[in-house]
Amino acid sequence: MSETVRPLRAWRYARALGVRELSRQTGLSPQTITALESGRSRGYPQTWRKLAQALSIEPEQIAEYRRAVGLDRPERTEP
Repeated sequence: MSETVRPLRAWRYARALGVRELSRQTGLSPQTITALESGRSRGYPQTWRKLAQALSIEPEQIAEYRRAVGLDRPERTEP
């Protein structure tokens, strides 16, 4: 994922939320939030729903972001 594509972090900054505060509001660990922001984790749909709710973002905005960066691809399975 491109280093410049970080809307989750931008949405958090726009609401003046730190990682710990967003963690408290969502019930997600700060490590999970950081991993999602950096692209190290894809996250589960329910994780993204919690973030959308806490950040007052329409779920479609998150869905568009996930499609744009390829996060909605199916997981690869081992043969």
